[in-house]
Amino acid sequence: MPINEVTDVTVSTYIRRPVPSLEASLLLYLAQELQAIENAVKSVIEGTIQVSDNAPKKPKKGMVRYAVSPWDPIADGTQGLVVYNGTTWVKV
Repeated sequence: MPINEVTDVTVSTYIRRPVPSLEASLLLYLAQELQAIENAVKSVIEGTIQVSDNAPKKPKKGMVRYAVSPWDPIADGTQGLVVYNGTTWVKV
């Protein structure tokens, strides 16, 4: 079953756009701040429970997902909350 943004929780990422031409010091400041915002949003997205039909590419210990078909992280056919313990996904 594909993920549906209307009925399933999905989280959008933030991708910074190029900064317009500005004074060098202001340009550097804005670029660094936008990078910090992008990193903060990325960490919140990684830590948020999301509906997922496939495993994250780089799972981190503590990630929680609501697994739906075709993803079967427990290999028992059930769907639901799973958490990554650093080596494998386990049912919550």
